[in-house]
Amino acid sequence: MEIKTQDLREAIRLLTHGTTATAVSASAQTTPVPENIRTTLTQGKEDAAGISLLVSMSYKSLAGNLKDRDILIRRIIHSKGDLYIDGVAMDIRAPRLIKVGHISEIRDISSGRVYDNPYEFIQNRLGVTVRDKVSDAAVPCAKDDFAKAIERVGQEVTVLMYLVAIDGTRDKSERQKVFEYAKSRTADLTYNDQELNDYIISLAPDEECFSMALAKSLAKDQSTVQGLVEAMLNVIMADGRVDDKERSFLIRIMDLLEQDGYEISLPV
Repeated sequence: MEIKTQDLREAIRLLTHGTTATAVSASAQTTPVPENIRTTLTQGKEDAAGISLLVSMSYKSLAGNLKDRDILIRRIIHSKGDLYIDGVAMDIRAPRLIKVGHISEIRDISSGRVYDNPYEFIQNRLGVTVRDKVSDAAVPCAKDDFAKAIERVGQEVTVLMYLVAIDGTRDKSERQKVFEYAKSRTADLTYNDQELNDYIISLAPDEECFSMALAKSLAKDQSTVQGLVEAMLNVIMADGRVDDKERSFLIRIMDLLEQDGYEISLPV
């Protein structure tokens, strides 16, 4: 199933109504992209999108400057023989493209764990397959079960966490619904529940991450889409109420799905 961009934006508008609780500033999305970065992006292959994970990292910029910043990871792309993080520098609210081979350290904000090998982080924390030709650094030969879980449901969790934060709060009962959904979708995998909880807490979806994650989530099979839409409702209702913009959003998504042959029923 393919959702048209304009329809997706309309659904998002119904939900946000100009809300800026989790969105980055407009300048972060309208700043002209330097030519070297544009070339890297256009020649690359997207390995993951709609991630929305907030981390702290030390790295060398493409201009050769040493940086230590909090970065919201949006996408991982493979270009010019390496992986790149397409994200937002939170201190200056501006887009940044970071070569993974130039990262000396990534700090997981929620758990405090420090990764000296950024490729290990990319693979085992984000579920992105690291290819042997990318780097001579020691890289795990296979993903662990947590990485497989994030590869399977990471985008869906991004969608749900955007809903959690859309009213400006991150209610624990709403986060619990996200956790329960992720566990139900990965019941065949064995991993530490605390690791999943840390991952969920570290998510800070802005509108762009949400857009990417929602588009990809809605392209999955009907059973998964049905479950995700039901999870959206569970998250929205976790605090005991559904406001008008949340109801309008769900109805719009339901309409889009039904136009493509999905039979979705929601008690709203």
